[in-house]
Amino acid sequence: MRDQEQITSGQINWLLLATLLWVSPCVAGAEETQQLPEMTVQGETPDSPAIFPIDLQQAPLTTADSAALLERAPGANVNRNGPLTGLAQYRGMYADQVNVLVNGIHINTGGPNGMDPPLSYIPRAQLESLEVIRGIAPVSTGLETIGGTMKATARTSHFGSGDSFTPSADVSLGGATVDSSYTLGAFGALANRNHRMHVYGSKEKGDDYKIPDGKVKPTEYDRKNGGIGYGFQDNGQEIGLNYRHNRTNDTGTPSLPMDIKYIDTDIFESEYNGAFGAYDVHGQVFYNDVDHKMNNYSLRNPPMPMMTRENYTTSDGLGYRADVGFALGTGRLLLGTDGQLDKHDATITDPINNPNFYVEGFNNVKRNAFGAFAEWDGSVASDWEMQLGGRYTRVNSSSGDVSHFMAGMNPAINTLQTRFNDADKDNNQNNFDLVGKLEHAYSAQLGFNIEAGIKNRAPSYQQLYLWVPLQATNGLADGHNYVGDIDLDKETAYEAGLGLDWYTPRGYLTPRIFYRYVNDYIQGTPATDPTVIMVSTAGGDPNPLQWSNVDAKLYGIDMGWGASLGSHWSLDGVISYVRGKRDDINDNLYRIAPLNGSATLSYNRANWWVGLEGVAYARQDDVSETNDESESAGYGLANLRGGIELMRDLAINVGVENIFDKQYQNHLSGINRVADSDVPVGERVPGPGRNFYATLQYRFN
Repeated sequence: MRDQEQITSGQINWLLLATLLWVSPCVAGAEETQQLPEMTVQGETPDSPAIFPIDLQQAPLTTADSAALLERAPGANVNRNGPLTGLAQYRGMYADQVNVLVNGIHINTGGPNGMDPPLSYIPRAQLESLEVIRGIAPVSTGLETIGGTMKATARTSHFGSGDSFTPSADVSLGGATVDSSYTLGAFGALANRNHRMHVYGSKEKGDDYKIPDGKVKPTEYDRKNGGIGYGFQDNGQEIGLNYRHNRTNDTGTPSLPMDIKYIDTDIFESEYNGAFGAYDVHGQVFYNDVDHKMNNYSLRNPPMPMMTRENYTTSDGLGYRADVGFALGTGRLLLGTDGQLDKHDATITDPINNPNFYVEGFNNVKRNAFGAFAEWDGSVASDWEMQLGGRYTRVNSSSGDVSHFMAGMNPAINTLQTRFNDADKDNNQNNFDLVGKLEHAYSAQLGFNIEAGIKNRAPSYQQLYLWVPLQATNGLADGHNYVGDIDLDKETAYEAGLGLDWYTPRGYLTPRIFYRYVNDYIQGTPATDPTVIMVSTAGGDPNPLQWSNVDAKLYGIDMGWGASLGSHWSLDGVISYVRGKRDDINDNLYRIAPLNGSATLSYNRANWWVGLEGVAYARQDDVSETNDESESAGYGLANLRGGIELMRDLAINVGVENIFDKQYQNHLSGINRVADSDVPVGERVPGPGRNFYATLQYRFN
């Protein structure tokens, strides 16, 4: 690997500060009559300060993982374990701590290492919108929202205004050089005022991506996604039905012990909206079924020739929601109930060298959550708005007995198996969430908001039922073997935040500061059980960790900002900083994003646009000693993008990312586990080198 150009933390801090200082005089000196372009503040208005919609105009259709777009929102980021395996992070919490909704539903992932996170089921070509709820998530947004809520919405058909059916279509084609990838997408719809129907499909395929010193292996990917939908409305009543199928074939995850052989997923959605007098009624029922196989020999060489492993997992999830809203006092009350019933199985085998080898990692694991909530939004005084919400959620987890092919011959493994099978494997948690938000419009241009809340999350099934030391950690990917603890308690977060929203025709600033204390935070701690240590040492890790309840705190600041620089010029950006620390010992939390920010200078005309983007990440030296986390260097990147409408329905977007072909390592990228790569084992996976891309999109309405 060639030497990296390193940017120190101080240099990054000064760079971001200099950017803000440069923006301020631009904002102050712009003419009073100038208006912000719509793309700059779309959705981020004084009427909805809690929602940050990610601008998709400059997000290329060739982006393989929709989770990468989260870096465009303040406070949000992504933990990368592979080209399609981006785990959402918000203000230092990630994976199943963050509530990610796709088309308003929770999608149950198929494997114990998070290879198919929710956003992997909505390819960029099908993405209509991606929003981050800033700050503490309202109780109405999900069963467990301790780390916030994000919403991704796929393209869909819309009702027309007349009796005649009107067709519409969208076809896209794109390619990128850094991984020799291509993407194809198609969407077609037919609708009138009572009926709407649509069909869609996409395919993305890419090879191992290039870095200045070679290639990162394996980072190839292959995904097909498609579906159909139908809706009917009449007299204020509406129903919608959707079916989606996802097939991911050979896809690399170099930060995990295995790669994706296939993920085969079916998702069914149904939704109802209706009005009965003064009452608005809404309901949803949804189901997903996942078959998932992964191994360590199809896309990489196994650690040793005789250690070929394959893991076959299945998962299914059934969910529902029903709510009713009606006027109450000076506001509106929403009452609802929801639930999610999940089931997981996973068995590791060795089909190449030892047909007798098997480890039942998870057997008949169930995690069922049932909730009820009440949320009131309304005016409490002139220019004062309030939201108050409360939720109760019951989470019941259970597991069947497990087995290991070596239990009859290895006393240590037999001890772990017997101990687990003889234990009471039920873990039941009662979660109570409370949220309060207060907003004050000080003037037409300036508003303040304050919020506080208590949020809970029950342990994941991996944290409870990982009975033998393995690296099945829902994508944590720190290289350690883990074991669970059936007696884990729920996480309880106490959070407060303060924000400002300043909008003028010349610019905007939306800073937020927050503090979150988490009691019983679930974290791996050094295992002390000699039997666990013995089995883990034989498996290659003499320092296994066990999921435990500790105390932690996270605090920081994030901000969206922008300025109008003239009739056609605008400058927009985000800044995010979070600090995560253990509160029981002197250590930091694992895999927390360092101070980072981005700025995009855009020029927009009626039928074409161009944008120059700068991205900067500080050095991260606040790392976890418990997880043996290594520090990372800071870096800066430059990207150039542009688009033009050739005619009313035909558009071309082009761009170059990482213009200067910089070698860099994002702190949230995982550690390489693959020996036959141009990246040394144990080194953080670097980001892609210079990438040229182009997309062609035809839309007919």
